[in-house]
Amino acid sequence: MNEDILRLGQANPQILQFSDLHLSSNEELMGINCDESFAAVKALASQYHNVDLTLITGDISQDHSEASYQKCCEVFRYQQHPVAWITGNHDEVAMQNDVLSVGAITPVKRILFKHWQLLLLNSQIPGKICGAISDEELEQIKQAAIDYPKHHIMLVLHHHPIPMNSEWIDNHCLTNRDELWDAVNEAGNVKGMMFGHVHQMVDEVKDGVRVLGCPSTSVQFTPNQDEFSVDDAQPGFRYLELLANGTIKTKVHRVADNKFIATFDPAGY
Repeated sequence: MNEDILRLGQANPQILQFSDLHLSSNEELMGINCDESFAAVKALASQYHNVDLTLITGDISQDHSEASYQKCCEVFRYQQHPVAWITGNHDEVAMQNDVLSVGAITPVKRILFKHWQLLLLNSQIPGKICGAISDEELEQIKQAAIDYPKHHIMLVLHHHPIPMNSEWIDNHCLTNRDELWDAVNEAGNVKGMMFGHVHQMVDEVKDGVRVLGCPSTSVQFTPNQDEFSVDDAQPGFRYLELLANGTIKTKVHRVADNKFIATFDPAGY
């Protein structure tokens, strides 16, 4: 994890989460134009006028192309608040670092608010769909609690840290989630986890930690299906407000009117 800290002073920060953009040079994924669906989600998010931070939780790119990251950069570089990102299994981290470090977009992986600290973790295993958190970052979770014992902690990662009751996506989960939860329980003040990867809304509580998954801005996966399946739910984003008392206020918003319907094509993903 980068040792740099982005220090922000808000007591109850408002955050937007976008995930699994799957942008590419050819634009389309399973019948959905990912440029258009992302633009529609971003427009929907403009209803929030007092945002303190945007988080992009991985799989920005579908094809590892520089063009895909440039598209993301052009959308976010002129924001009036910081925009931070993490790496997904589809991403190329070196290219992310090269392109997504301009204007409002920051590569910093530790963000400090008045009552909260966010740790942005890299769960990518290069060349694999499944993920893992490195031993070094697991130790940094515990160290973060020591550094700022009065701050609540939000962990931000790509892969899902709890089962999804869906065999195919659970085969591509966080492979060392038990070690992650050991670190979380040892730290003691982790109040939330945010993730992407599963292309669906998730809101559960495990060991007193709010665990939040985000819809994709592109294709949606059908929940609770053992075989790969695409859903007709629309692309969306998550809004969060991190309250000073350690609770999380959050809502998922989706594009209206069923404009974006995916075509079932496992080879397309």
